[in-house]
Amino acid sequence: MLGARFLLSSLFLSLALSMPASACLQPPGGDALRHEALLWINQERGRVGLTAFRPSPVLDRAAQRHACDNAAHNRMSHTGSDGSWFGERIQRAGYSYRRATENVALGYRDARSVVAAWMRSPSHRQNVLDRGTHELGLGLARGRDGRLHWVMVSGRR
Repeated sequence: MLGARFLLSSLFLSLALSMPASACLQPPGGDALRHEALLWINQERGRVGLTAFRPSPVLDRAAQRHACDNAAHNRMSHTGSDGSWFGERIQRAGYSYRRATENVALGYRDARSVVAAWMRSPSHRQNVLDRGTHELGLGLARGRDGRLHWVMVSGRR
């Protein structure tokens, strides 16, 4: 009996320790916002004759994890709370890449405004219009303060 209680207690403790401290908060209509951002990004690519990004569930997962991490720590950073950079996070998600980029943003309430902001920034614009990447992942999370944390990751295998 004591062995079974110990085993259950150990199992519960290991599960509790492996779970994030706080759940990732999704904004209302988050899937629609991510889809709309993809449309705006691909519209910008089309304006300069580039092919549209293909959505990538693996890159979505990497971008979403980073958006949640930024939101949980109330910051906007390309560096993860564990010290990781985007290439490491993409590989952890299961994406082996030859080329990859990342954009982050904080506080934009809709997809059009975040894409417009990225297009006004030379380095972010370069990532949106990167000719060497073909797949895209988008992450979106709501911070405790209600602000939206955006992450765009593009890649090529």
